[in-house]
Amino acid sequence: MALRNAFTKEQAVGADASFDVAQLKGKSILITGGASGIGEESMKAFVRAGAFVTFGDLAEDKARKLVSELGEQNVAFAKCNVLSWIEQLNLFKLALAKSPSKTIDVVIANAGTAIPDEVFEQKEEENGDPTEPNLLTLQTNFIGVIYTVKLALFYLPKQPEGEGRDRSIIITGSLASYSDQPRNPQYNSSKWGVRGLLRSIRVTGPEQNIRINLVAPWFLDTGIMSEEVKAHVRSLGIEFARIDDAATAYLHLAADKTINGRALTIVPRAVHPRGYYDLEKDDAYPADDPLNKLYAWRPTNLENKAD
Repeated sequence: MALRNAFTKEQAVGADASFDVAQLKGKSILITGGASGIGEESMKAFVRAGAFVTFGDLAEDKARKLVSELGEQNVAFAKCNVLSWIEQLNLFKLALAKSPSKTIDVVIANAGTAIPDEVFEQKEEENGDPTEPNLLTLQTNFIGVIYTVKLALFYLPKQPEGEGRDRSIIITGSLASYSDQPRNPQYNSSKWGVRGLLRSIRVTGPEQNIRINLVAPWFLDTGIMSEEVKAHVRSLGIEFARIDDAATAYLHLAADKTINGRALTIVPRAVHPRGYYDLEKDDAYPADDPLNKLYAWRPTNLENKAD
């Protein structure tokens, strides 16, 4: 099936679209931030599907416990700060060395954080000058993801092709990639940034049979938020989406080799019975949009090398 680098609503993942989980058996999956939250739930789901998962995380004790629980025949772990190029490089090398297939099929750039945002919160030095902000949220959620994608773009083209293999990147965005996030300018801008990665790589990736997709969750009950913040969110009557639905969305994007350039949002089942659906917010401009005149030079509906 040829991948396309032009994007229309006709290519959206259907509301009732299914996928064959058997396609993941024997695949080699790499996940950053795999020791908790979405990463942990997704890693376990991939293992149940018969894939081998290499994951990185800073929570070494929790990660070692997961390796013991899931078995070294199914998972491999490396302590990894995603802001360290060398540690991410070593994670990719570990996946190639430890996976039974000695390949990497799917790369999931998932690690992220959200600390109190010092861009929004104003503090002063003793002399009255503004303090330099801690940019850890922006750096982790954007630069860390760029490192992961850079490494994926280096290693995936070197992987064997065929029915049992894949070249897929999945990045973890947020509904903050598509909406306002008051009081969190770093989180908001970093998640819009990874959406920009999707919009760039999805056009050029098909040249090497690489596809890239994004997962954009609503509020999830994970460690990225403090218990105090979770309680506040619930006090507003906001319903959390389910982490297992998020994991299923990752499986869907990994299993269906025809999907490229799409964003699946994770929502409460009261919003969508499956818990996720295609946002359809990254498609081509309507035919009568004046911006089409600016992009008239771009080829459309290009089909590239088939799998």
